[in-house]
Amino acid sequence: MSVESAQKKTKTFKIAALCILILAVFAIVIVITFSQSKPDMPFRLSDEYYGTSEMLTGLTAEEYEKLLSEKRSFVVMVDKPGCITTPPMRERMANFPDNMQFKYYQFMWSEAKESSLHNYVTFVPSVAIIREGEVVTWLRADSDEDTEYFNSAEALQSWVAKYVAF
Repeated sequence: MSVESAQKKTKTFKIAALCILILAVFAIVIVITFSQSKPDMPFRLSDEYYGTSEMLTGLTAEEYEKLLSEKRSFVVMVDKPGCITTPPMRERMANFPDNMQFKYYQFMWSEAKESSLHNYVTFVPSVAIIREGEVVTWLRADSDEDTEYFNSAEALQSWVAKYVAF
C-alpha cells in the first residue's frame, strides 16, 4: 500500500470518527434535554392519595422530607391558621368535584418553613405539587399571575388538573 493510499484511509477514518462523535454528542444532548424536561401532561399522584377527598393534617418537616426521599408524588397546602386567606383556600381545596377526589397534606407554615419547601413557598397560603420527590409547581401568594387561583374554586381546580391526572 502506498503512502498516499494510507494517508487517504487515515483521513477517511478521521472524518468518519468525527462524524460519529458529532452524532453521539447530538444524541446525548437530545436525551439529556428530554429526560430533564418533564412532560406538560398531567401525572398521577402516588396511588394512596386517590379515592376520597381528604386533608391529611399534621405533616411535619421531617415527614415531608421523607416523602421526597421516597420519590412520592403528592400535593400539599401550606397555610397559617391566623391568616385571613387560609379559610377560603381550605374551603376551595375541600370542595373539589367528585371526579377530582384526592388526598392532600395540610402543611402548617411553622413546619413548612423548616423544610426544603421553603425554598419555593415563601408566602401563604399556597398549594405545592410534588412529582416523584421534586416540586413541580406551587401557587405564589405574592404573584399577580396566580391571583385567580386564590379567588375561584374553578380556577384552582383547573390549575391542579394541569398537573395532576384524575
